[in-house]
Amino acid sequence: MAVVSISRIQLRRGKKNQGSGLPQLASGELGWAIDTQELYIGNGSVSEGAPYVGNTRILSESDDLFALATNYTYTSAAGNVQTGSSPSLPVLRSLQVRLDDRVSLRAFGATSNNTDHAALLQRAIDQLYLNTGASTNPAARVELIIEPGEYTLSETVYLPPYVTLRGAGADKTIFNASANAAFQTVNSTSTTGDYATDATSSTLNQARNILISGITINTQGAPALVLQSCKDSTFNDVILQGTWNIGDAVTTSNSAIVMGGLSTAVNSVYNYFKQVKIYNYCYAVSSDQDIRNNTFEQCEYKFLHSGVAFGLNTSLGVSGQLSGPLYNTVRNSVFDDIATVGFDVVNGVNNLSESNRYYNVGNDGGSPENNKFPVVRFVKKAGTSHNDWFQRSTELGYNQEFLINIPYTTEIEGSQITQLNETHYIALGEYPVSTRLFKLPASGDARGYVIDYLYRSMQVDAVRSGVITLVVDPNSTVDVNGDSTVENHSLSDEYDYFGDPFFGQNLEFKAEIYDEDNDSSVDSVAIMVLNLTSNDIADFTYTVRYKT
Repeated sequence: MAVVSISRIQLRRGKKNQGSGLPQLASGELGWAIDTQELYIGNGSVSEGAPYVGNTRILSESDDLFALATNYTYTSAAGNVQTGSSPSLPVLRSLQVRLDDRVSLRAFGATSNNTDHAALLQRAIDQLYLNTGASTNPAARVELIIEPGEYTLSETVYLPPYVTLRGAGADKTIFNASANAAFQTVNSTSTTGDYATDATSSTLNQARNILISGITINTQGAPALVLQSCKDSTFNDVILQGTWNIGDAVTTSNSAIVMGGLSTAVNSVYNYFKQVKIYNYCYAVSSDQDIRNNTFEQCEYKFLHSGVAFGLNTSLGVSGQLSGPLYNTVRNSVFDDIATVGFDVVNGVNNLSESNRYYNVGNDGGSPENNKFPVVRFVKKAGTSHNDWFQRSTELGYNQEFLINIPYTTEIEGSQITQLNETHYIALGEYPVSTRLFKLPASGDARGYVIDYLYRSMQVDAVRSGVITLVVDPNSTVDVNGDSTVENHSLSDEYDYFGDPFFGQNLEFKAEIYDEDNDSSVDSVAIMVLNLTSNDIADFTYTVRYKT
């Protein structure tokens, strides 16, 4: 800037809060307030170029910067956001208020260096959500931000209502837990250091409206989350990592998520799990109580004994176990490397598996020929598999490696009418004798199949669209010619044909049932094909609908 004149530095001093207070200082003149330890400089006159007449305060080491930062207002990159009632009246907030919108675990002494943070995290949760001011004041229920790093938990951390734990993201904010459970929900009658038992829970005070996101929890043979009478809560972008492997002891205590309740009314209900990944536990999710209307969406379950297990040890008639889990939904999720059943409902009704993908499930930790367990099971026959996809349908259906001498355990056990979510493609040739085309499971109770198919020859002018209806009852027999018996099954084929009439009758289907593992019980039914079109090269496409 241009220097007009240099004469001398003028300095006034006095007390700001006595007498007439701070006077108007001359242009460039300094004034020191002894009592408040504040330094000012005169603005000068407007004619000299000052924006306005007055004094400007100069910051010093005695100033509280947060107290001075009272003119924060939100501004977008484009600078065109109006926060107030008019452009000239923006909403102003102090920096202190702005920073207090969220609180970091570091404010309570966290260092993210994998030292024991159980007591520290519990203190933060208690102070933010259990002390008198926070527990009854919605405005005081701030987010607890947990920065990237590793945090050890040697004791269970208790979660009262309204806790919000927001990490930096799965595999960024990591908890290494060695307690009997990493986190457990409690009701609002809990106080600092004294966490209520579930016996004191009610619909008014039960754990609720909890949000956990962006974290990884590593445990050693214990649950990561125990949700006890917890409702209306959300768990998003979470990884739960255990240590269980094939051959280890099987127990529901080694579950990543355990869901329980005090009674049918006070239970774990309306909770939402999204993008939760669970690895190396005996069970991913387990519950014996009357939990209901919980949703698991876009989750991943891998390297487990069983995936979602409901009602395995339900004692029907006990308080909180009148029915077992009901109206729960698992959708758009992936199950992979599950030794036994992927979605297993032993007690409980109206649970739904929808649009899930099941890879290598039910093979006892081995390859497809070891299939021993259904992929989805509804023991009470009141659950639904809708639009699910099963790797087993392809592997055991028509993969030549497993088409003969390998038993076929059903994908879905329980009363069902459902469409399997896959279209199958098989190359069809000339078959002068009846030959296995594909097979389906046939063990257990009577079942029916509806098979929609399309045959299109690439060799001759022949297209056929049809529906095969198959009924199998391996437990029944019918008399044949009065001297022998065969298992009861029937097949009908209704179709439309277009093309050269000469080839119209060349394709024929029938069914044969098999005891592939020679254990004296039927386990598979094969769709046999006879194709008399010489040197035929054709595409055969089909879908399967279950009726069990």
